[in-house]
Amino acid sequence: MSYQDTSLYESLNSQEYYSIYPPLSQLFFALGGLAHDGHWATSYYVLKTLFVGVECIGVVVLTRLTSTRNVLLYAWNPLVLIETAGQGHTEALLALLLLTAVWAVRRRYGACASLAIAGAGLVKIYPFALGPFLLRRFGWRAVWPGALLVAGLSLPYAAPYAVPHIKASVDLFAKLFEFNAGPYYAVKHVLWLWTGADWSKTIGPLFRGLFLASLPVLYGLDSWYKWSFRRACLVLIGTLFVLSTTVHPWYLVPVIALGVAGPRPSWPWLWLGLCSIGTYLFYVDGPYWVWIWTGWGGATVIALFRLYAPGLRRYVLGDYRAEPSAAE
Repeated sequence: MSYQDTSLYESLNSQEYYSIYPPLSQLFFALGGLAHDGHWATSYYVLKTLFVGVECIGVVVLTRLTSTRNVLLYAWNPLVLIETAGQGHTEALLALLLLTAVWAVRRRYGACASLAIAGAGLVKIYPFALGPFLLRRFGWRAVWPGALLVAGLSLPYAAPYAVPHIKASVDLFAKLFEFNAGPYYAVKHVLWLWTGADWSKTIGPLFRGLFLASLPVLYGLDSWYKWSFRRACLVLIGTLFVLSTTVHPWYLVPVIALGVAGPRPSWPWLWLGLCSIGTYLFYVDGPYWVWIWTGWGGATVIALFRLYAPGLRRYVLGDYRAEPSAAE
């Protein structure tokens, strides 16, 4: 293709990999391509402008879901600003669609929620795993609108090589890529100390298998404990990131959005997001590991404190009024 002969293509660091971006992301990229005037900067700024606009709409949706404080925790979050206005990542669109789905579920708009989750899956693949949460709440009427959207936008890309290429790209994240993945690094280091061998090619596929095996469990827990849709989404996506070998900073934008959409902010994800900004120093030979251990370690401590602090207060201080509130 002609674009492969350009100097910009020659500068890519992943020429040999297939694109894993689904149709809705590709359509946004096409809008940037339409503005191409022979110089990359025009398309670049058009794309960033689009995603900044999408992010602003996401903030408006968030105002319908939570308090002003929580909205500001997202709108003024340094990671969100860097990844959206600064770098124009598609997570801005993903966050908007996930927040729209939460809004639609709270108002019992099953078809709207279905379209929003399908749209999120057409931006990044993994939100398709959220579909069964809608099935429990709305039945099959929450399936067909999204299914029609997926079919309609995917049909132009249908080809015999599409599925194998998607699988090859997904395998890269389990077998080759690794970045800012605290639990993965911890397991890898322990196994190296124990055996003296590099287990990275084994741990990645194993973690992916654990995530896939966890999905029926999460669907069952959602049904048993009657989780809010927001919490169910946050738990599932959070489980994905905990069991990932690659967690680039911009991946965390959706969980930060979901984490502030309830009555209480999800401080572990907010903390991890802030610390993850520091991992960019890896690209200029700056400190890298300190940000990973501070981010993931601090997030773990915060999560454990929030989980056990009410019980400790009752045990140590005899404060029986400090009953843990029901999770939203």
